[in-house]
Amino acid sequence: MHKIIIIGAGFAGLSAAKRLSGSNSGLRITLFDKKDSSDFLPLLPDTIGRRINPDFLAGKISDLSGKENLDFIKEEVIAVDFESRQVVTSNSSYAYDFLVIASGSQTNFFANQEAQNHAYALNSVDDAKRILNALQEESKFDNFVICGGGYTGIEAASNIRLYCQKKGITAKIVIVERAPEILAPLPGWMKSYVRANLESMGIEILVNSVIEGIQESRLAVSGNRIFEKAMLFWVPGVRSADFIQKLPVEKNPQGRIVVDEYLKFKEDCFCAGDTAFFTKKGGSLRMAVQFAIAEGDHAALNIIRRIKNLPLKKFIPRDLGYIIPMANNKSCGVVFGFNLKGVLPTLLHFIMCTYRLSGLSNKIGLVGNLTKEG
Repeated sequence: MHKIIIIGAGFAGLSAAKRLSGSNSGLRITLFDKKDSSDFLPLLPDTIGRRINPDFLAGKISDLSGKENLDFIKEEVIAVDFESRQVVTSNSSYAYDFLVIASGSQTNFFANQEAQNHAYALNSVDDAKRILNALQEESKFDNFVICGGGYTGIEAASNIRLYCQKKGITAKIVIVERAPEILAPLPGWMKSYVRANLESMGIEILVNSVIEGIQESRLAVSGNRIFEKAMLFWVPGVRSADFIQKLPVEKNPQGRIVVDEYLKFKEDCFCAGDTAFFTKKGGSLRMAVQFAIAEGDHAALNIIRRIKNLPLKKFIPRDLGYIIPMANNKSCGVVFGFNLKGVLPTLLHFIMCTYRLSGLSNKIGLVGNLTKEG
């Protein structure tokens, strides 16, 4: 019986587990994750403005992986020994014949200890709950500062504005972006649309700027800007898990593992999701749910083909598009090659999220929340 280990129970890891556990190839699959739930990250910002219950965004991994030939072990992987083919945790070590690394990404604090101590990340259900708990003290903050003008920063800023409107709170909301513009990799029309929409909501955008000092709730920003009684959201980027940084394999500057056209990075070792750095025609795939699911499934497919002595299949990504959802329902995106603005992309975003969310009770809860909040 072939032993297969999957590290990470996010979109990619669960997709790989589903394909492998459903095959008739005589496999013993072990799925590792340091948490016992798999978080649905695309809707985390909406827990703030639209008041989506964070509990609806967490699926029990044991429920999602309940197959006879699949074991879930709640342990954090700290190393991989490729020579002995062992995955090492703080408790033990486990042998594998095939390996899928799908450990996702985590908040990158860029070695800023003050940010790690005082800022609020938004990369898990626990992060969302921490934010909601802090917001219960309504008089605590006069300023909301978002470090990072990417996808999550834009969504967070618009949801904070919606939260303030619903609560009748007058507060300043500021996005601080190191680069010369927000959403740098995206088309010009989209960046202009998003900027105009954010500004119409009274959200200030500071580009070519950084957080220079963090003292409890006092923030110093480039240009001698000081924000008192400020809540700092830290979303400038992500990096791969700690154990990935130590692996003797090729990685990009973000720490993502460079994979080949088959999603392989070493003999009988595959990588999928945010941890994988896949390039095609000189460009790299963005971190997105659709690619994570597809890569996890494809990595599993190639393991099955390898076991059956069939040639591996090249991974051919299919890009359905992407959406920048904003809480005032003036979203934008590109779907099947069409540029969309306004309510339609917002609706498509929530339809797709509801479809991909795990668990019938979570789906019903999400729809109920959205219907109630409007």
